[in-house]
Amino acid sequence: MARQLTMTQSSIKSFIDSERDRLDNGLSSDEIFEYVACQQILKPYGIDDDETERGLTGGGSDGGYDGIYVFLNETLISGEDVSNLNIPTKAEVDIHFIQAKNASGFSESVFDKWNSSFQNLLENEDGDLERYNVNVIDAFTLIRSILTKAVVLKLRTTVSFWVVSLGEEVHPNTRKALDDCKSRVASSVPGNVAVNFQFVTAGDLFELIMRQPEETLTLTGTKEPLCPDESSAIMTVSLHDYNSFISTPDGQINKTLFEANIRDYQGRTAVNKAIEDTLEKEGDVDFWWLNNGVTIVADSVTRDMSHSLTLSNPRIVNGLQTSNMIKRYCDSNSTEHDDRKVLVKCIASNDQAVRARIIAATNKQTSIPPAYLRSLESIHLKIERYFLEHGLHYDRRKTSCKNKGIKPKDIISVPFLGQCLIATLLQQPDYARARPSQILNDDEKYSLIFNESIPLDSYLALGFLAASVRQWLKKSEYDRAVQNDILFYLLLMACVEQTGRFEINSDDLMDISIPSNSTMGWIAERIHGTYVDLGASAAIAKSRSFTQKLREQFGH
Repeated sequence: MARQLTMTQSSIKSFIDSERDRLDNGLSSDEIFEYVACQQILKPYGIDDDETERGLTGGGSDGGYDGIYVFLNETLISGEDVSNLNIPTKAEVDIHFIQAKNASGFSESVFDKWNSSFQNLLENEDGDLERYNVNVIDAFTLIRSILTKAVVLKLRTTVSFWVVSLGEEVHPNTRKALDDCKSRVASSVPGNVAVNFQFVTAGDLFELIMRQPEETLTLTGTKEPLCPDESSAIMTVSLHDYNSFISTPDGQINKTLFEANIRDYQGRTAVNKAIEDTLEKEGDVDFWWLNNGVTIVADSVTRDMSHSLTLSNPRIVNGLQTSNMIKRYCDSNSTEHDDRKVLVKCIASNDQAVRARIIAATNKQTSIPPAYLRSLESIHLKIERYFLEHGLHYDRRKTSCKNKGIKPKDIISVPFLGQCLIATLLQQPDYARARPSQILNDDEKYSLIFNESIPLDSYLALGFLAASVRQWLKKSEYDRAVQNDILFYLLLMACVEQTGRFEINSDDLMDISIPSNSTMGWIAERIHGTYVDLGASAAIAKSRSFTQKLREQFGH
């Protein structure tokens, strides 16, 4: 007789079922559980559906890893070509290994697998395809490169192992197996790398699923705010109250507040060191006199009866560095009686174009890589609106479509559209495959694929074609690694077959239609045949030689 599920387990099962409806009804419960576990554990990074998919490694010969995710300064770099990856000194690197079992308990077997696989994969530069699948080997190639550079570049590196199940408690023997595994893993990595292991029980997973960003927050000032008009307010906020505002109930920094900030936290740069020194050296000069302060954009800004404001859907668009340094200082010091203040400017606007102008204007005081501003440009606002009018969803604001419950098959992210454009208009599917997180950093390529001379109908047609190709591959017999490797080649060749030439232009895209399943099948079969002949690896998919070979193969 099957064991009856607890209320918590039943609630998780219901959520899993709803996610299957959103994602793909053809996926098994175990596959959906792995997907949900990875996305919930990595929720602080705000990863979208494409990024979740990119890190999945489960299946046959996975070494005990259902998901492997590598973040550089909180940006996902899984799948990147190691040779083209620029890792700055003192960067923060987070490596997550996730094992998720749709079962009512925790098994010690995962630690046996990790004891065997981790060291073997870390030390063996030539992956053993008989023991491990290509997704796992590709992930460890990236990890090996990072850990090799960890000491020289002084990387702040954390390796986290997560064991997830529907179990509600962990047996002492299983915990002991975890401790033994942690010792083995720690001995395999450089001494400056932190290693963490964590069980995620049904109760923990339920809390992660239910944890939603607070959409309405109160900001308390030291005095009544100055309100120049009904849409704005300026106020000084004590360091202690500001720290409370930017913190989650469990004391972590609320990353949701910063999703509109165009910079990542830059670590101990000269600017941040100066902010730190100002905080540490209490004196006659108040903190806000020496600091530019913080800018918050919200859907509405309402003045309360006291010295506080109620902010609807607030986003800190400028002041990430200041906020991080205040948080670090307050977490290390008692600040309840510290009367120093930070200046906060609050602006109400739900007009995306206006918000984009505010974000760009308030971030001009220091040099900013152009890629951070890409999604704020008017062209992306136009694409977003045009897609929506025609039944496709452009995820210009990362994860916003997912949060609305829109199915992944109907979502086109900004980086994904960039990859598709580079694959087709520039005929570089190898470049698109090799640099998923760097696709918008190249100014020259960016100007060629996102500009006013390209009709919106061309973007739309390519969006529909890309969504169809992606969905066709998901339902094909090709495994996940092969799907990732041939996606952009299949997209390009579907265009080539319709136009009769390899050089695709934006006008060509306007007339591109979605091929039939049979046409898609024979194109994919020819691409896959060449892929196998060349070695069937991620390295091949990232090489220019594969593109050149296919051009010869298709005779264009």
